[in-house]
Order: sequence, then structure tokens, then C-alpha cells
Amino acid sequence: MLVTNESNRRNQGDAWLAALGVGGLSIGLSLFSPWWLLGLLLAAGVYHWIRRPASRRLKATSSPFPDRWRTILQSDVAFYRALKPEQRSRFENLVKIFLDETPITGIRTDVDDRTRVLVAASAIIPVFGFDDWEYAGLGEVLIYPNAFGDDYRTDEGIPRNTLGMVGAGHLSGVMILSKPDLIGGFTNPEDKRNVGIHEFAHLVDKADGSIDGIPAGIPVASVQPWIQWVGNELKSVSKGRNHINDYAYTNEAEYFAVLSEYFFEAPDVLQKKNPQLYSRLESMYRQNTRRFLSTPKRRRRVGRNSPCPCGSGKKFKRCCRRRTVTK
Repeated sequence: MLVTNESNRRNQGDAWLAALGVGGLSIGLSLFSPWWLLGLLLAAGVYHWIRRPASRRLKATSSPFPDRWRTILQSDVAFYRALKPEQRSRFENLVKIFLDETPITGIRTDVDDRTRVLVAASAIIPVFGFDDWEYAGLGEVLIYPNAFGDDYRTDEGIPRNTLGMVGAGHLSGVMILSKPDLIGGFTNPEDKRNVGIHEFAHLVDKADGSIDGIPAGIPVASVQPWIQWVGNELKSVSKGRNHINDYAYTNEAEYFAVLSEYFFEAPDVLQKKNPQLYSRLESMYRQNTRRFLSTPKRRRRVGRNSPCPCGSGKKFKRCCRRRTVTK
């Protein structure tokens, strides 16, 4: 998703090759008719069309990261708080790119900065361990005022049990999230529940073409062992798994998504309860979440007169806390 110097040079080279190819063909055909010289305009268009995605991302990452967005990340996202400074910078750049490219639309509810930033954080956390990742099939995120039921209805008096979903059929490319449940997923960073991470885990799963519980990028040698593991888990009624949400045992896809929430919300508990399962998820996501999301670090308190952790240089009582209260 990020544009590196190497990928930018490669993109420029591809753009020039394509433009020169179209331009050269136009000049050659102009020997038969001068009208073919209009193809030079097409060559320029081809160059800009190929360069546009990289140029847009470079422009997005070169802009300053808004203080209000950083305050939200500091306040609500334990994953961000646990990162080292250079990792935070990368996380912020990914947030800027995601929000620049992905429409987030409120359905009978407003979409404020907090909602938008938490959607972006939900998208970035699962793929932060990958050097290059694209949510290529995601066209829009719809934010609902609360949980919804059949036919995506939020009417009073009907069962509303769905907190989020990845659309299919005519809603392919659309994700739907309940606003209060999205925010609630970040309120308690250790309850093993985060609907945003859950739904983006489904998109990680879907990147290979289907939502089947076998995520894209999983090492080839791990595919068959994972299939066998999940199959045995879904058939098992053994004791000792009560630390896992029952919804995981609905099917293979939900098992992967629920365990993804667990892996990013309470990795120390997961590793203690089931080291083998933790190790499998660590390999899939290429992140050792237990190492930097340990409970003591996440619960570290900042004194009122301590330097604000956002790096502003101000005292905490006059920086993040004040902005969070008054926003």
C-alpha cells in the first residue's frame, strides 16, 4: 500500500515504457495518415493513468498527519500506542492512504473523525505485518447507526444481531459496520472482540478469491495443517475452549475471523491458553502481537504532568486528555 522509492521508480519505468510504446506506434502509423499523430495525446494519457495511483499515494503520505487523528489513535487504539515511533509513522501513513482511497459513508448516521480513523485502524492492524497489501476488492464502507437484521434493516422491533458484514452479490465490494459496535470494539482492548478487525480479517481471507478460512499469504507448508486443525476444532466438543467465542465454531471463515480478533485483542491470553494456535496465527499475520501488546505495557498509566505520549512536547493534562474531552 505504501509507495517506496523502489516501487515508485518501477512504476515510473512502466509508465514511460507504455507511453513510449503507444507514442512510437502512433508515429509509425502517421506515415500512412497524419491523423495517427493524435495518438501522442493517448500516450500522454497512458503515462498519467499508470502514474496516478502512485502519485496520489505519495501526495497523501507527504501531507501532515492531522493532530485530531493522532489523538484518536492515542486514545482508542492500543495497537497504535504499543508501536515504536518509526512504526507509528508507518501506521499513520497507511491511515492517510486508506482514508484517501476508501469512501466511508454514513447510513442514517454521521461519520465523524473518530469513526473514520477507527475504520482505518481496523483495516491496517491485521495487515501491518505485510510489506505490501491491497484491499483490492473493497470499494466502500457503510456505517450503520446500530446493529442490523435481515435485509440490512435497523427498524425497531425486528431482530438485529449483525454487527458487521462483508457484502456479497449486489453488495460485493461493500463492508457494513455498526457504528456503536465499531467504537465499542476499541473501548475494551482486552475483551477479545473487535468487529472492525473481524470484518477486515474476512477481507484478508477473501484476497485469494474466497472466504473459506484459509487466508491469502499463508505459507504453503502451513495450509494443510491449518485445514486439519480447523476441521478438528469445528468437530470437537472437548473442554478447555471456553476462552474462545462460540461464534468461532460456526464455520471455517468465522473461526479464522474470531481468532483474529483474539490474536489482536488478547494475545497474551491466547498464547497462554493455546500456544500452538497462537503460533499459527503469528505465522499467518507475520506479527508477534504478544511481544508488544502485553498487558502491563497496555495498561501503563501516564501522569498528568508527564510528557504527552503523542510526542507534542506538552504535558499530558494539557494535550491529549484536554483535546479528547473537548472535541
